[in-house]
Amino acid sequence: RKPRRSTRVSQNLERARQRNAEQLAEQKKREQLVEDNLVEFVDAGEVIAAEETALEDKVSGLHRKIEQVRSESTERVAGEHARQAAAALAIHEHGGRSAAQVAELLELRSEKEARRLINIGRTGTATQATSRVSVPGEHEPATDRETAVPPVTGVRHMSSGAVPPDTAMLDDASQEGGRRDAG
Repeated sequence: RKPRRSTRVSQNLERARQRNAEQLAEQKKREQLVEDNLVEFVDAGEVIAAEETALEDKVSGLHRKIEQVRSESTERVAGEHARQAAAALAIHEHGGRSAAQVAELLELRSEKEARRLINIGRTGTATQATSRVSVPGEHEPATDRETAVPPVTGVRHMSSGAVPPDTAMLDDASQEGGRRDAG
């Protein structure tokens, strides 16, 4: 049989048990806090992953839209280059201007540039009925190099609205061209 404890020992034991229970309760609170924060962390990770996926979807859609805008712009620019080439050809053939005169009139860098435009105008009118004019872009090459119309380089724009010095000659040349055609 065990000897009976003294009141003081019993009180010490009771206080120790009480402290132990309090420490266990505190430890349980901390463990619950850790568990709650683990759940919070994982939930936030799932939201982040969903947001990143949504972002990538939006970015991908915007990239497709950018490519579409670039493609449409490239088509419009190619059409305008073809118009420039056709205009240069018309000035040359119907205006009776030499390539040098076309270069000067259009303020091109050189006669070679004017000849290049005139030739593009010729091939453009010959192939325009059968194929679409395209320009090799940064991202995709032209499918038919003969119909590709490179940009006109070296053109100085007359933003002041000033009449170029050759315009008076245009009327004379047009009349001469008309006489040549008639004769």
